[in-house]
Amino acid sequence: MIEKNKRIKISVCIIAKNEEKMLADCLESVKDIADEIILVDTGSTDNTIEVASRYNCRIFYYEWNNDFSEARNFAIDKAQYEYILSIDADERFENPDLVKMEIAKSSANIGGWLIEVVSYARREDGSTDNYNSNLLRLFRNHPTIRFSGIIHEQVINSILDSGYKLRNTELRIIHLGYTHDINAINKKQHRNLELLNMALISKPKDAYNLYQRSKTYLALGNLELAEKDLCEALKYTEPKGTVKPQALNFGAVIAYRQKKYDIAIERAFESLKIIPVQSFANFILGDTFFEVGDNVRALQHYKAMLLAKNNQDIATKLVGDYNLPDQHLFFRLGRSAVALKKYKEAKRYFDTGLAIDKNDVGCLVGMSNIEFVSKNFDKAKELLEKAHLIAPDREDTLRFLAQVKKQIRKEKTVDHLGINAIKEEVGRKHSFLSLSMIVKNEEQMLEGCLESVKGIVDEIVIVDTGSDDATIEIAKRMGAKVYHYTWSDDFSAARNESLRHCSGQWILYLDADERLEQSSTENLIEMLRQTPDSIGGYYVTIESSHLQLTGDTEVHRGGYPRLFRNYGYPSIKFIGNIHEQISPSIIDIKKTIDFSNIIIKHLGYDMSREAMEKKIKRNYSMLLKQVKDEPLDAYAWYQLGQTLAQMQLFKEAESAIRFSVETGNLSDSVYASAAATLSQMSGNQKNFKEAMMWAEKSLEKAPNQLYAMSLRAYSYFYLGDYEMAEKDFLEALRRKKANKGVPRSGFDIDITESSLLNALNLVRQKKLMK
Repeated sequence: MIEKNKRIKISVCIIAKNEEKMLADCLESVKDIADEIILVDTGSTDNTIEVASRYNCRIFYYEWNNDFSEARNFAIDKAQYEYILSIDADERFENPDLVKMEIAKSSANIGGWLIEVVSYARREDGSTDNYNSNLLRLFRNHPTIRFSGIIHEQVINSILDSGYKLRNTELRIIHLGYTHDINAINKKQHRNLELLNMALISKPKDAYNLYQRSKTYLALGNLELAEKDLCEALKYTEPKGTVKPQALNFGAVIAYRQKKYDIAIERAFESLKIIPVQSFANFILGDTFFEVGDNVRALQHYKAMLLAKNNQDIATKLVGDYNLPDQHLFFRLGRSAVALKKYKEAKRYFDTGLAIDKNDVGCLVGMSNIEFVSKNFDKAKELLEKAHLIAPDREDTLRFLAQVKKQIRKEKTVDHLGINAIKEEVGRKHSFLSLSMIVKNEEQMLEGCLESVKGIVDEIVIVDTGSDDATIEIAKRMGAKVYHYTWSDDFSAARNESLRHCSGQWILYLDADERLEQSSTENLIEMLRQTPDSIGGYYVTIESSHLQLTGDTEVHRGGYPRLFRNYGYPSIKFIGNIHEQISPSIIDIKKTIDFSNIIIKHLGYDMSREAMEKKIKRNYSMLLKQVKDEPLDAYAWYQLGQTLAQMQLFKEAESAIRFSVETGNLSDSVYASAAATLSQMSGNQKNFKEAMMWAEKSLEKAPNQLYAMSLRAYSYFYLGDYEMAEKDFLEALRRKKANKGVPRSGFDIDITESSLLNALNLVRQKKLMK
């Protein structure tokens, strides 16, 4: 041990240029432990020298030559004392009083002391993230101990090569270099890039500098070059070195930003194999699994971040770790719990986050979501208004606030006259089955629709929204009751107007371009008469041929609640200004919706390219309004995504459908469709592991479908698992030949037998070639 009575003397070494704003606080933090402060100036034109002089620094001038190590070694050469503390002007020593104590209790073979350096980085919302690493900033003044590397210079190797060992400490330095304005940070990154380019000219296979240049490209937003350098760095990293886990983590970040989620997950898990106790890889996995809708695993990895904060070993500290601000971590924990409908658990997380920072916008919005689900709308409004005051530019908060206010208005409206009218309406019912329709200029389609229900319905109620052709004449000739309604860009409002006039005990709603399949009419009335009171409606199968803008045709089959009891408006009503739904009101009155064998043929998508484009543009406009008015309407986001896909805006479509899945309140059939769509999109982007994951999620909700089975088969094929691909293609063919219709979860898309056979033959050829 070092003798306690020996006076420990320290030389503090700093290199600086134009640091008048930062330098004083740095010097203030080390002045009491420094026996001398050496400042090497590399060309300041501000008051840096004047500030240094006030603290009695020994000032030396050094002509900058684009090499940080040479400048630092120049400073070391001027040091007079046995121990050197290397620090930068934008750093502050947090606990300097412990420095000499750490040296005093070390054995003579210790040559360097690890100091935790906490780098703060400013986020776009004004908050900060921090990245922790343990660096060699305190070391012996020895002739063989020198920095190497023209940028991101290191001294650790020379300490070890000199025969010394390292000691971990509780010493801590705060680094503020990434809290500057964006222009200053970009200027710094461009300088770093220039130096890294120089370093890699002489050593093109240097894994550390390739990794550092990849990080620099990432900071500058050039993901393509960042990925290229990252892949090169991983080629040359030592399997058990400190560079590899760092490179894997930042490589996972790059893949995440490129939406290559399977690669992000793979790299983060590989990093965890090397450094099991760390926050960074778990953070990446948490955010990535949340992004792909796997909230169970997202929650697991966010929890692992909590454990890692207080259980890091020296390996983790040497590599460095990313630490999300605690309130942001608890927001993510709560967000995942909400998605899993674990509302009590989510509330605990949001409460904890707000205890840390009562103004954290994420936790405020998260808590308002809990209150909204609990129907505490006034409390939800209060929290959202507070969040809006803190972050007035957040549009998602404003949209949610508008939705909450709308709900409050609904709750406070007590229309006693309306309730009496409902009772009277229900009391005078005499028909058994009413057909409810809304139409406009449907002279070409209407008669065929009404012919398909002839002899089945007792009453036909048609609301016309402005026809100027023969639609009304045809309707009256076919025995319909015709009512007029001024169109207001709201399908639900028009359909609800039709519901007001229906007197039947049951209601079937159709569009003019639909036909009730004759095989479905035989036992329909008997089925309804035998229906128990607990069932409020039935899903029917809608079969539609979709003419794509590419010219191809797809046959879609989906289950939708088109047949339901007439509980009287507004107890039973449609919601949503487009792709309107009746099921929420059925569920609200505690009734269930069962499946039926009824089939409706929909002809509305088998139209000309021009007509299809016009319809898509109309739907797009209405859906945009819908999601702005009700930003948590998952079904509207799903439909918006499908419409964007029809417009071939695939990136935007994917984002909308992912958001619809994340809200966690889609029906099984719609979730199956959304997951299948994401599987197809992932496959188109060659992210076959993710395509596989989404196909399996779709099959979980609709296990008997053909479409997701074929998507999974293709995923196996492109991943090289030909045995499983063959098995799935054979199963898809079996389902195709069985032709049993739509699964009870209500979703499927038809696949031609020839395309399945072609795929199967290709798989078998690949097997023979292996």
